[in-house]
Amino acid sequence: MTVRLNTTYISGALADQLSHITEYPITAIVAPMGYGKTRAVDWWAERCRKEMPDAVILRQVIVTDSLTDLWQGFCRNLRSWPELKTEMKELGFPTAPQSREVMLELLCDALEAGKQEVFYILDDLHFLPNPDFTALLLFLGQRLPDGIHLVLLSRNMIFDQADRLRLGARLWEMNTDDLRLSETGIRAYARGSGLHLGQDAAAHLAKTTEGWFSMVYLNLKTYQQQGRWPEDSAGIYPLIDETLLRPLPQRQQVFLIRLGVPDDFTVEAAAYLWPDGDAAALLHSLTAQNAFITCTDGVYRYHNMLRSCARKKYALLPEAEQNATLARLGAWYERTGECCLAAECYEKAGRWDDLLRTVGQDRGLSLGPERLPLMRRWMANCPEECQLRHPRALLVFMLLLFYGRDIPEMRRYHALFQRSMALCTDLSRRERDQLEGEALLRLSFLCFNDISAMSAYHRQIRALIPADRNPWTQGSPSVLMLYHSKSGGLDRENAEMRECMPIYSRVASGHGSGAATIMQAETEFMRGNLTDADILCRQAEEQALEVGEYSIYTAAAFLSARLALYEQPLRSGFPLLDRAADTLRRAHQYRLLTTVELGRGWLSALLGQPEQLPAWLTAEGASMAQVFPLIEPVFQVIVGRALLAQGQWAQAAARMPRLLRACTAARFALCGVYAHLQNAVALMHLGKETAARQALCEAWSLAQPDGILLPFAESDPCLDRLLDELAEGEVQEHLHTLAARFRAGREATQQEDNLLARYGLTERELEIAGLAAQRKSSREIAEILNISVKSVNNRLNAVYEKMGLGGEGRNKRQALAKLIKNS
Repeated sequence: MTVRLNTTYISGALADQLSHITEYPITAIVAPMGYGKTRAVDWWAERCRKEMPDAVILRQVIVTDSLTDLWQGFCRNLRSWPELKTEMKELGFPTAPQSREVMLELLCDALEAGKQEVFYILDDLHFLPNPDFTALLLFLGQRLPDGIHLVLLSRNMIFDQADRLRLGARLWEMNTDDLRLSETGIRAYARGSGLHLGQDAAAHLAKTTEGWFSMVYLNLKTYQQQGRWPEDSAGIYPLIDETLLRPLPQRQQVFLIRLGVPDDFTVEAAAYLWPDGDAAALLHSLTAQNAFITCTDGVYRYHNMLRSCARKKYALLPEAEQNATLARLGAWYERTGECCLAAECYEKAGRWDDLLRTVGQDRGLSLGPERLPLMRRWMANCPEECQLRHPRALLVFMLLLFYGRDIPEMRRYHALFQRSMALCTDLSRRERDQLEGEALLRLSFLCFNDISAMSAYHRQIRALIPADRNPWTQGSPSVLMLYHSKSGGLDRENAEMRECMPIYSRVASGHGSGAATIMQAETEFMRGNLTDADILCRQAEEQALEVGEYSIYTAAAFLSARLALYEQPLRSGFPLLDRAADTLRRAHQYRLLTTVELGRGWLSALLGQPEQLPAWLTAEGASMAQVFPLIEPVFQVIVGRALLAQGQWAQAAARMPRLLRACTAARFALCGVYAHLQNAVALMHLGKETAARQALCEAWSLAQPDGILLPFAESDPCLDRLLDELAEGEVQEHLHTLAARFRAGREATQQEDNLLARYGLTERELEIAGLAAQRKSSREIAEILNISVKSVNNRLNAVYEKMGLGGEGRNKRQALAKLIKNS
């Protein structure tokens, strides 16, 4: 009888454990290397396909500690859903809670439409011990709808005790004890493979291997080949060498060793690495006789232990042969768009020109800030004469160095870039203009928020490489917070913006369109000129949407939401932010959803509604990972406002020195005003009036040269007496008027919130109810909100039902108006 030890054996008990995978949103299988986690899940997946032919089973093996690599692999797996794949690529790895919500929404829309059971298998999670990844898995485990399942395999613990309690009955767990082969299991496995094993031998094997499947397999393989048990069962790598490598013909050994270099491969990749024409036949032969090589969905993988052994053998090959294999593998990765993998192969092979060519062609799209240490290693080891041949790669290096705030090194690389451009005489005029334009744009970042200095670089740009760029606002909900840099210079800064921005937007395909208008709108708002602010804000929104400049559109939505507090009749600002978020989702502008959340956080804090604050914004040590580094002072000012809304006076005061230093270093003058003002509020509540008066005076002295009043009108009433000591005449009168309008708007909003809570109305229903109470007709409401009359009537009927209002239409509207007025 032929012995086939790569036959899969699953005990009845293990099969029963695996059968529960279909019942749980998330399954975690945790066991040391070699216990057969992947083998067991492969068996389950094959059985699942037979029992549930419509089920979709996707698999991803994690091979690096990079979230970028993880996300790229996830997106590749979505090839059967091309629209979802595009959306996920544009979303990027969802670090922020709101982007996780978007991810879930996109998944549900795409996958529930097919009404299929979907299983996503993630193997080797231990290679990515990242808290953001764990947070995502926990979120999905808690929120995945019926029919979508995660199956997680790891050598190390995935969820701690607290996480397991949060997941509760949604989590199915399996461990080493579930996978371990018993004495009976060893005999059954041997018998099913065509090998007779006596009871004593099975007992000996169970004792010496402790049911470790890989060791059981290797012992049986040795017994099959040599008719004896291995002399030393403690060393698994020598046993792999003795059992799986040395018995092979020399040519097959070389093939197996060479294919151990990549983490996984297809038949096509194998044929590229082994161009002798028989790669497919060799793969078939080796897979049939080696349980440590598996093929799933056309992708071959070595077990980690076999791969380690093969790579040790590979390291003993002549250096020239090693480098040739690495160069060929790098070329394969380059052909298939795997920039980072290609570059790492070229680095190991010493093929620096190939590495830099790949980096330049990628334009840094695969190389986010987390790759900066890797890039530094390349820059340190690559000969300068080689770097000079690749100006595109030097531009990528410059950008990453800026992300890392290594400005001296960035300037050095710009000098290197200039030398490179002088040497590269084969570039066309257009290529030269584009590359030089990109370099000038990167240099302009060094003058960030010095409008004229940035424009001096922009005016020299003749062309730019067409590309998706970061949001012009860097994710800030306010342009004025970024570009008001000097007390007393606001009018000059607005004039510079009007002069300079059209020059940049013209060469950058509309990037930043509407920025000058929204900055002027915010200026008027800060000065209390609300009508002018409203007009300019609407113009900025129109200018931005005309060219798809969604970061400026988002800033306009934030200003509109703030202006709504001052309108008569009052409008809630939150529906305006909701509408902006919907627009951003439709345009796949997912990065800006964090900006909307920052605006929502500011508005919630402003209205004294701490329960409405985004949870991630108020978590202890609120994470800057959610936002672009350049806007840290803006982010911290919003966090400070949230702390005040929560009554965290001491915490708000304690963080002020660091925040003020950050505002000064970044030259964010308006952020400085808010920081001093927040400090004054916190100190006043702590009973430190003298220090509070000093902080308020600092804020006032920064704001008054530019006529900025609104931050003071929207401040805590505890400062009213101190403000009256500072403001005089018309300024004091204007300040009182603004403060009264703000407080009336806030009180009315709180009344609306009472309605929301008491009757369970949605924001949209409340908005329609408020307009109906003002005796607006359904047609007028439809025109105001840009929705159909039918939608208005449907929502009104829902309002009447929730609020218990009966009778004829006119009577119901009168009752509604009375109820809203008295609430």
